Amino acid sequence: MASALAPLMVVGDDASFCYLMQRYARKAACPIVLAHFAEDALSIALHTAPVVVIVELDAPGDKGLSILGTLKAHPATCNIPVILCSWTDEAEHNLDVNVALYLRKPILYDDFRAALAEVGVNVS
Repeated sequence: MASALAPLMVVGDDASFCYLMQRYARKAACPIVLAHFAEDALSIALHTAPVVVIVELDAPGDKGLSILGTLKAHPATCNIPVILCSWTDEAEHNLDVNVALYLRKPILYDDFRAALAEVGVNVS
């Protein structure tokens, strides 16, 4: 299992979503970094080497899918597991890239912990 000493990275425009992910990460004793803007996601991932990236798909204009494509296309970030979060069903997004997990909102703490465990992140 991956150590939770490396941060989780959350990418999202919604302040409530980011706040909830921060609360869950603190409760699980995991460090976290945030990328509020799609343009920052790759540079933050390259700088911090997160163990997992959690992407909010509900941002306007397919920003979440754009971020996912950018991360999976870069050689330094393509193997980082990505967890996608959305209010809609996974099938509605017609995903054609490798995604570790898909979580449907509202996300409960137990779902968050289970998702991290499933991608190999050891949490307290």
